[in-house]
Amino acid sequence: MITSIRSGLIFIILITILTGCGGLSDKEEQDYYQRAIPIGQEYFKKYYDVEVEFTEFYINIPMSSTMVLKGYPKGDPQTKISLSFYLPSLEIETAGGSGEFIEKRKREAEVNSK
Repeated sequence: MITSIRSGLIFIILITILTGCGGLSDKEEQDYYQRAIPIGQEYFKKYYDVEVEFTEFYINIPMSSTMVLKGYPKGDPQTKISLSFYLPSLEIETAGGSGEFIEKRKREAEVNSK
């Protein structure tokens, strides 16, 4: 009886420790957000010729190592865009938005020729 209670408590403690240690602190999340904003703005300027305003973000840790910025092109708040990054490198993974907006993306050859 005592060994089963002890085993149960150890199991609960392990689960608590493992789930509690998987995230980032609020300060770390804000640091990533502040570092990602200029990267995202440069990306949309380079590939879409638009300036963007990022309004929110979320970080998918511990489920995956990604961060997503959400926002809109300046002057067009109805067009929603998003940009996801790998963490901790802040390498851009994918861009998202309405089909009409995403179809305007410049090709690599077009971007690299400038």
